[in-house]
Amino acid sequence: MKNATWLVLIFFLSFPPAMAQKLDSILSRSSFSFSYGLSHDYHSYDPIPSGTYIEMKGRGEAFGFEYLYRPAGKNEFGFGFSKQVNSEDYSFVIQTPTAVATFQDYRIRKVKNFHYLVFKRHFIEDKLIGSAGLFNLRFRDPYISINWGLSDRSEILLSDPPINFDFGAFVGLEYYHSLRENFQVGLRTRLFYTSGYAESFESFELTPVLRFRLN
Repeated sequence: MKNATWLVLIFFLSFPPAMAQKLDSILSRSSFSFSYGLSHDYHSYDPIPSGTYIEMKGRGEAFGFEYLYRPAGKNEFGFGFSKQVNSEDYSFVIQTPTAVATFQDYRIRKVKNFHYLVFKRHFIEDKLIGSAGLFNLRFRDPYISINWGLSDRSEILLSDPPINFDFGAFVGLEYYHSLRENFQVGLRTRLFYTSGYAESFESFELTPVLRFRLN
């Protein structure tokens, strides 16, 4: 019984240092990055009935973060998040048989949230890196609907429907310049792809990146 007690005591005394050593090993092979830049939405559309306004612009902004783990070798694995936002301010007047609708600086904002898993390969060590991954996309498609076919009234609907879901893949390329041993700045490009649309490309990102290594 006494020997068992000593074994349990030794185990608990040695467990925290072992865990700390394992955590240090993981962190020494880990990196974090933060990005902010430009995006282009290939599924941009006019959220107001045709003939009232031009097509909503596809350009927008993108920002996100990423965690990567690199075992021995040239490959890295990780996960991340990217948010793409494009918006348009509308100022116009719509004349219907029974009413006049005026919109003054009314903003329609389209948001895409990408949660993804990523694989990366260093073509040139810590400089030129290729990437590929799979993503889950959550997005909203707000729009304005105007109906004046009713005999005694007109209806104007400002719709912000529930979140939609989709899946897809992306490929990308990144280039980095080291400022310090564990700190880099770079430029990242990514092309997102989904199936089931007339335009298969979902969106494109071009973002500057700050990358921190923890070793």
